[in-house]
Amino acid sequence: MIVGVSFIAACASTNPPTQQLTETRMVIERAEQDGAQEYAPLELRDAGIKLQQAREAVDAENYKKAIRLLEHARVDAELAQVKAVSAKSQEAAAELKESIRILKEELERKNK
Repeated sequence: MIVGVSFIAACASTNPPTQQLTETRMVIERAEQDGAQEYAPLELRDAGIKLQQAREAVDAENYKKAIRLLEHARVDAELAQVKAVSAKSQEAAAELKESIRILKEELERKNK
């Protein structure tokens, strides 16, 4: 019983994860700025949902749950950001490849 009381007291004295909330929100914002709404909307949505659930857990003073949700939200946001950056890079490479193809065709026409 003493162990249980000590555990409850330790949990009650835990501070809210305000820094993690801020950092996770910033990661989500960076993902949005990188185009995640277009290229990874599901991952971005999941990150937002988990962030909201974490806020609710903080309000309920369930800080362990909040921290777990924030970790998952951050991973989702980082995945969304990576997918967006990757998709943009692939598009840029495809555009460059097409430009090179057009230039080659023009050069061939001029050399004939």
